[in-house]
Amino acid sequence: MTGFSRRPLLGPTALLEGPGRIQGSLYDFGEYPGVVLDGAGRVSGELYRIPDLDALLPALDREEWYDPLDADRSLYVRRPVPVELDDAAVREAWVYVYNGPPGRGPRILSGDWRGHRAARGSAAR
Repeated sequence: MTGFSRRPLLGPTALLEGPGRIQGSLYDFGEYPGVVLDGAGRVSGELYRIPDLDALLPALDREEWYDPLDADRSLYVRRPVPVELDDAAVREAWVYVYNGPPGRGPRILSGDWRGHRAARGSAAR
């Protein structure tokens, strides 16, 4: 998402289409989140259109610890997921889904990583 460390990996041609939400649960793994597609809630994020996506996917996969040739042993797996935008339009987008053991971190009930990080930061002061 905008303002986070992995956003520059999308490249200079990435176009933010807007905020979006997916069905699932979001977990706090400390420095980064993990999404599980369990349908238990909604997870907020941003939808980008990336013209040169095919060229970027190998680098993005490496950054997210996803090996398309060994998905079972990958920490995250890339999956096509329906994303609902603010105007109620639904688009399919790639999402990196947590593939590790359950119970790694607490669930973020709001599904909002940005808001959770801000609240966590202010609670630590």
